Amino acid sequence: MKRYPLPLLMMMLCVSPLAPAQLQAPPDHAVVVAVGGPGDDVVLQSYLDQALRANPALAARAASVRASDADVDAARAQEWPELSLNARYTRSDGGRTIDIPTGDLLNPVYDTLNQMLEAQGQAPQFPNISNQSIAFLRAHEQETKLSLTAPLFAPQVWANVDAKRALAGASRAEREAYARTLVRELKRAYYAAVESNAAAGILEASEQLLAENVRVSQSLVDAGKATRDRVLRADAEHLNAEQQLDAARAQTAQAKRLLNMLRAQPLDAPLQLPTPESLSLPQRRAVPTHSRPELRQVERSLVAARAGERAARDASLPTLGIAADYGVQGEDYRFDSGSDFDTVSLVLRWQLWDAGSRSAQRAQARAQTAELQARHDDLLQQLELARRAADEDLATALRAVATGQARVAAAEEGFRIAERKRDAAALSQIEFLDAERNLREARLSLAIARCDAFDRAAELELANASYALPDDLTAP
Repeated sequence: MKRYPLPLLMMMLCVSPLAPAQLQAPPDHAVVVAVGGPGDDVVLQSYLDQALRANPALAARAASVRASDADVDAARAQEWPELSLNARYTRSDGGRTIDIPTGDLLNPVYDTLNQMLEAQGQAPQFPNISNQSIAFLRAHEQETKLSLTAPLFAPQVWANVDAKRALAGASRAEREAYARTLVRELKRAYYAAVESNAAAGILEASEQLLAENVRVSQSLVDAGKATRDRVLRADAEHLNAEQQLDAARAQTAQAKRLLNMLRAQPLDAPLQLPTPESLSLPQRRAVPTHSRPELRQVERSLVAARAGERAARDASLPTLGIAADYGVQGEDYRFDSGSDFDTVSLVLRWQLWDAGSRSAQRAQARAQTAELQARHDDLLQQLELARRAADEDLATALRAVATGQARVAAAEEGFRIAERKRDAAALSQIEFLDAERNLREARLSLAIARCDAFDRAAELELANASYALPDDLTAP
């Protein structure tokens, strides 16, 4: 697995969310790692716990899960009846009217009756009346009612609920995938900090050795046993070591800031960093593996796509619902038999023609399902490929540690011999500096190899999804 330089890794983490570098399939058994013995990773475990509790990007994905669950509840609510209170009060003026010629019809009759009464000596009793003009709109009226609606047959609603449930599962799988990637990235940052801190310690010891070499070289020159060029060469090597030490310290500071960022702490918060030698090397052993959440995410998305395909097919079916109203209406608010009303309706809706819209939706849903199925099949291959690569990388890293240990032992013995010869003026300056450089490079190489083994172990742990996350991050 390629290891990114710290500045590049920091830039990647700041610009974009953590993305899995490799994916792998879940075979029946796979090689996983157990890093060290009890107590070896107490500090690292505390940093991991902090990151899983407080990392803002992980918190964002947890909020996304809650939003998906709420979306499921909203979809399920559409399967239940809905009760609402509707009230309306209206004042109106003008509008259409209907004219009734009441006066034209009745006044001639009334006149005749009045004449007959007068002929009998009685007073007229029937007055003249005017024609009537009745407005269609009441001057004021109200309607207040309770409305109940419920779906009886709504296959699209049912398919939508299934799709929302599947998408919620995909959201939880995405959260778990990010949590596992966060664990991997924090471990890589932790071991990078351990590595750079160890390198700074090795270079500091080398700088002290070279400073002592400058002093010894000057003593030999003063005693007439060496020429001035010996001191100049020793001083140049000493300055070079100081430059490397300064760079290593800067890299350590960068690694610490990255580690603090991942665990959601102030960038300059203090850290505890062990030496590479104090950590037990990771071991390889075969145990049952767990399904990668990335694979479950695609599988749940595929279930949602199939539910969407079913909803597109069901759009050709009719929907049936019930609607019931009860309330009062009139010019005033009255609750009596003359003012209240109730209605019950069965509502059928069947869309018979839509210019091919539903056919296009069905074709789109089938294409999306086929796309996700192809991604799923491709992901299976990527999963297995990455798992095997991570296993092989760890084995190579462990062999490199064994080689590095032998190299350090040889370099230390060679330097002890060279140091005694130098003190006796029986060794050239070039040979002594070569011995010191070999020792420095061997120690640096071993520190890098040990930390690289831990880095590869973290990659394999991600590949097998074997890190024990909290239960709230692995809920199905």
